[in-house]
Amino acid sequence: MKHVLKVYDAELTAEGPVFIGNGKKIGKKEYAFSPWKKQISVLDPSKLSDLLSKKNLISKYGAFMLGSSREDLGKWLINNQVAEEEYMPCVRYHLDCQDAVIDTNSKLTVLEFVKDAYGLPYVPGSSIKGMLRTVLLAYDIRKHSQKYKELKENIETNIRSNRGKRRNICKRESGEIESCCFRTLERPGTRKHDAVNDQMAGIIVSDSEPLSVDDLVLCQRVELHTDGKERKLNMLREMLRPGTKIRFQVTIDASICDMTEKDINQAVSYFGKNYFECFLQKYPGMDAPSEQSVWLGGGAGFVTKTEVYPLFGTSPGVELTARIFKAVGVPDKHGHGKDKGLGVSPHICKVADYHGTRHPVGQCRLRLFTHP
Repeated sequence: MKHVLKVYDAELTAEGPVFIGNGKKIGKKEYAFSPWKKQISVLDPSKLSDLLSKKNLISKYGAFMLGSSREDLGKWLINNQVAEEEYMPCVRYHLDCQDAVIDTNSKLTVLEFVKDAYGLPYVPGSSIKGMLRTVLLAYDIRKHSQKYKELKENIETNIRSNRGKRRNICKRESGEIESCCFRTLERPGTRKHDAVNDQMAGIIVSDSEPLSVDDLVLCQRVELHTDGKERKLNMLREMLRPGTKIRFQVTIDASICDMTEKDINQAVSYFGKNYFECFLQKYPGMDAPSEQSVWLGGGAGFVTKTEVYPLFGTSPGVELTARIFKAVGVPDKHGHGKDKGLGVSPHICKVADYHGTRHPVGQCRLRLFTHP
């Protein structure tokens, strides 16, 4: 069969801070915190070692790195008569942390954003494609609810009858829901549920163009409750600042995948409306998203990564979500037993502050353009 490739230039604009981690942490002994500048400076260890060697401080530096001191590297440098202007050439990059409330006495670490071989942040195509997969699946459930009816009933029965703690509860049913939506190719010599029959193989999403470290900002995790109360955690992440443009390409092989640009746009529009109606509107100060809003990356929350609400709707979805948390062993102290009374589950919305304005974590605006 002849391949028909439709290529789109695509752009995500960060409407809230976006985090995609690389699994690494930047410890207090790797950065200098300036409380008057509200800025963290991440240092290059090799350049710093050269500087400290010239100042005969290598032994002290080694003892500091191996010791239990809770002071950050910047404070240690100042205490050892290394002026800021001396260590500034060793700085890899700076991170603005104007909106973070930092406890300098704690063992504070910074979760690092994914970067390429040149140290530049970027968004992996796999993260974007995973987001699109969730959005498209939710929309298919909404359009063709009847074909998911039996699977929906199986999930509900499974969760309601659960008496123990099962990390993988409804894993089989979840897989069957995805198969029902995407594994439609019916390749010869294969079974329906085989991965080779997944039509999402026909959607190729590139990694984003490299971004700049200047696009990164340090954000603190804030848990917002339905009554407006909040809890600021001593957890910091390198995040893309709101307004950042993330550019990439989407290629659709029409011989494999029957999704179109219209399908994607309609799915995005539905997902945002459903997310707002079932979850986001329950929290004070959270505005309705645009028709192009999507949620990307870590910290965006349970509701943006699952199909519980598209499948069950608001009220049943609240009860089932709370039961899922109990089934997978979330401790009672987290209070999910109260979710049904609050009318929302989970009962915490993950947000971040930037320049005095509160944003849902990971919210972006997606636009597709036909490639010339």
